[in-house]
Amino acid sequence: MSLFEAKCPMCGGTLWIDPASMKVVDHKPSEEPKADLDGFLKSYRQDRGWDGKMKKAKEEEARRKAEIEQLFKQSKDDKGSKDDLSAGLRSPFDWD
Repeated sequence: MSLFEAKCPMCGGTLWIDPASMKVVDHKPSEEPKADLDGFLKSYRQDRGWDGKMKKAKEEEARRKAEIEQLFKQSKDDKGSKDDLSAGLRSPFDWD
């Protein structure tokens, strides 16, 4: 009787299955190391470069916002200095 060998989809271990009874005969856990919290925290502390990138992006956004507001204010002020076309128009009620 030969056994089927299959990879466990949950743990990544190896399963040996008896084809006659369709039962798992043996199981060998995977040899991949489990993730630990200390290792994650160390890698997180090393990747602090994201903080600088986020700060730089916020500063750039604030600069662009100030520039857009300045352009808006400038165009608003320029509107008042141009010839006002509405001064020459009369109300339709004044036509008589």
